Amino acid sequence: MTARLTALVFCLSLLLQAQFIGGTTPRLIRRVDPVYPPLAKTMRIQGTVHLAAVIDEDGTVAALKLISGHPFLVKAAMDAARQFQYRPSMRGGHPVRAVIPIDVTFHWSFGESGKATRV
Repeated sequence: MTARLTALVFCLSLLLQAQFIGGTTPRLIRRVDPVYPPLAKTMRIQGTVHLAAVIDEDGTVAALKLISGHPFLVKAAMDAARQFQYRPSMRGGHPVRAVIPIDVTFHWSFGESGKATRV
């Protein structure tokens, strides 16, 4: 929990720095849904994977760091997040790198038959 809080504070401080010096923060323009790992689905594992991401000047995800999340969900979350596309952060009219938090949530509703249905 402490590592997650530290990373979140770090990401928020970078976002605030961009705003205070006349910059903008990255804006999500394309999100890719994660593929639910079959074993996680079978075991009915749900939850949110928290990541810190470096968004490059062209709006692509240049790097990801795991903050927290169930180990069975992490790879799928990171695979999906790598495909996200952003409108890049701008400072002085020029695109710049930025660090932002990304949350990828996995949730299924299990009916009486035990078959998973995505919510």
